[in-house]
Amino acid sequence: MISLHIDKIKSVQETFKLEIAEQRKSAFEKLQLINSNAFSNAEQTFLQSVIQLFNDDSFLLKTPSEIETIKINIGILPPISLFNNGRPAKKQLTHYIQEALGYTQLRNAFYPKYFRNIGIKTCVYCNSQLTIVLIKSKTEIDARLEVDHHYSKTEFPYLSISLFNLFPCCSSCNKRKSSTLVNYKLYTDDISKLKKSEYNFEITRASKCTYLLTKDAEQIEILFNDSSVLPIGNKSLQSAFRIKEIHDTQKDIIAELIIKSQIYNESFKRILQKNFSKLSLNQNDFDRVIVGNYTEEKDIHKRPFSKMTMDIAKQLGLIKQKP
Repeated sequence: MISLHIDKIKSVQETFKLEIAEQRKSAFEKLQLINSNAFSNAEQTFLQSVIQLFNDDSFLLKTPSEIETIKINIGILPPISLFNNGRPAKKQLTHYIQEALGYTQLRNAFYPKYFRNIGIKTCVYCNSQLTIVLIKSKTEIDARLEVDHHYSKTEFPYLSISLFNLFPCCSSCNKRKSSTLVNYKLYTDDISKLKKSEYNFEITRASKCTYLLTKDAEQIEILFNDSSVLPIGNKSLQSAFRIKEIHDTQKDIIAELIIKSQIYNESFKRILQKNFSKLSLNQNDFDRVIVGNYTEEKDIHKRPFSKMTMDIAKQLGLIKQKP
């Protein structure tokens, strides 16, 4: 629910420079082995354009704005032309391209460590679940990273392994989104979007008072605010993923924050910091201990429900708002 600076991502990509270069090289070689004669003229032209893209050493590192330009120039996959007894063939050009790019293998071997270095452990859409899905094989159960393609890998197969087109998410959000465009950009160089998220949570003052009187957490009313401008053809985070309804199931977290806000007043916090000064905790460390979650915007991708926890902790005065 908050964007990451493109420069930060580029610094991580530099760490994996050799691996990324090998991915591009392997994809380029395998794309050239696809038998283009089995496809229509339009599909052959499309395939040659894709091969040319991967002839560019920097293709997998193209930024979001560069991806937009490429997407416009190359376009979506041409209409299916392969038929068998009047039906489209089971294996279409998009499947051949995706296989050549090796997305499935990278999802298992490369993306987990890549996104771990970036600092993303939770779904970038709902921030309520980890980006892990369990896959059962005949002999064992593996934990695999779940990744959404901002632009669908079916319509835009050439972006299947383009790093700035990959959004780590939970299985539920990935299924809900499908090929729908959602009004959220994970990567940006717009400083204004990095300092403060366009999305925030709060609780109503009346429901806080009601909880303090009744101790009934179900009386707490959580609001999910979205100040972003919705582009034509995009869904909002709320309409796509039902963010409010997900967080409504976690009112006990808010109840704990309300109680903590009554206990940890400013004088008590000063006493605690003085008594435990030998631990050399900075303010952020101290806030995390009190709140029980991350308390800075840049860290919300690291733990479930950190965005809601941080926003409401600030609203309650449990931690200080930063300018």
